[in-house]
Amino acid sequence: MMGIGVLLRGLSFLGAATIAGVSNSPQSTPPRPEYPIVHEIHVDQECRLLLASASPDPGVKKAKLERDPVICHLESVNNSQHMEEAIVGDELRRSRVTIEEQEFVLQNISSDRTVFVVEQPVAPGWMVDSDPRPAEMVGSMKEQTAIFRVYAEPGQIVRLHVGLRHAVPLKTKIIQASTQK
Repeated sequence: MMGIGVLLRGLSFLGAATIAGVSNSPQSTPPRPEYPIVHEIHVDQECRLLLASASPDPGVKKAKLERDPVICHLESVNNSQHMEEAIVGDELRRSRVTIEEQEFVLQNISSDRTVFVVEQPVAPGWMVDSDPRPAEMVGSMKEQTAIFRVYAEPGQIVRLHVGLRHAVPLKTKIIQASTQK
């Protein structure tokens, strides 16, 4: 019986040596991926770079603004108006609609992944009419700001279309059914 105990201890020792040998061998698993560094660049509605958030805490000085057309510039700035009509029941509802839209052209000139945080004020009575939708809306009903987040890889140029819509209802008309004989 003593021989079996010595044999088992010997096998345990060999197993431990084998395991130790494996753990000292070169790694066969891939190295842990490096997570990209993401820088934030805040941009206002006029493509000015904000050195602080557009909505600073109360008591904090106004954010410093800087222009850099290589990093941000506007294209396709358009304003238009049109009439919209809809029949609801026996009523003709009309509205005068104003659309303001612009396209931000954003370039990541850094060597790291960057997120552009575009801050677009939304006046009372106006709504955001954009694709993509804003990531969030901040502020009160009197002073709302739409926040868009756009990611760009190093050297990449990205575009963001932002549209605002304002509808003014006009007098509703009653539609009379025509009588045919």
